[in-house]
Amino acid sequence: MNAPRRPNCPDDELLQELAAGILAPAMAEQTMHHVARCNTCSAALRRYIREFSEEQSPDDIAILNQLESSKPQWQKRLVRKLIGGGSWFPWLKLAPAAVALAVVIFAVIQGPGLLADFKVKKAATQVASAFAERRTSLMRLPGVEHSDYKGFPVELGPESGRGLDEVPTSLHDATGAANNNLRAANADPRWWQIQGRALLWESTPGSLEKAEKDFEKARSSGLASPSLEIDLAASYFERDSRADRPNLQRTLRLLSEVLSKPDLNRDDRASALFDLAIAYEKTQFWDLAVDTWEKYLQVDSSSGWATEARQHLKEGKAKISGKRQQSYSDPLFFCNKKPRAL
Repeated sequence: MNAPRRPNCPDDELLQELAAGILAPAMAEQTMHHVARCNTCSAALRRYIREFSEEQSPDDIAILNQLESSKPQWQKRLVRKLIGGGSWFPWLKLAPAAVALAVVIFAVIQGPGLLADFKVKKAATQVASAFAERRTSLMRLPGVEHSDYKGFPVELGPESGRGLDEVPTSLHDATGAANNNLRAANADPRWWQIQGRALLWESTPGSLEKAEKDFEKARSSGLASPSLEIDLAASYFERDSRADRPNLQRTLRLLSEVLSKPDLNRDDRASALFDLAIAYEKTQFWDLAVDTWEKYLQVDSSSGWATEARQHLKEGKAKISGKRQQSYSDPLFFCNKKPRAL
């Protein structure tokens, strides 16, 4: 027997529009949040999906049959596929049956747990979008599309943030979501990483200091992921490279530790190698930089990051060649070399 409707439940017409895929995005989001927590409305929504079955293709019907057969792992993979496109409402581009199916699986199979993952993924995508729009760090962060480096002028003062006209809307939204979720007891530590990335993008002395602290909080709160370690290494790099006497040992050590981990995924490995090569360049360890760029191109040979890596590799080899030629032209170079045994 179905539980009775509560006063705050959406009416039937609203659920029907959601099932048909014609509900306005803002209202769809609000309704989805409710359905994720209400067994009565999730059952009603499922019923309305079947009423729209005449508009479904055979593939859609097969998907619904899969849903009814209660195969949780299959359902989870489908939801991740549907919400993995990088936008808040990727299902609005799909057929109505797929729209409703995504919402039903989202609400019924995992409920609040998957909803929390969805919010984190949305905010992470927003921050990545800000870096793709304006890349403010020389480093490569996991999950961020390539764009040319366009850093802000280096600031020496105590400023801790950027003006409203400088910060993309997506970054404002992600920061607001992080602030709201971090107020909760036992907050998901991934929100510390998201907030840290937003501060890393701002790239002022104050924001970089806060970014490093947020990444450390995420780690101390139990988040153990290569992407967090790479983000932390990037914050080390941005802070330490601006010092009067740059010392990048923290960056080099942490990235080397990341690369020593077994079973790194391709994106994490590529990001760590790219950043390690940048750090070697900054410390003028050109032999190590060239070797690391060559390793990078074995992992990634076709992206925009790879194009940038090739340019770095070319410049690094020129530095090594020029250094050797300069050494050969200096008589002291030969005087300082040990004679080989005959």
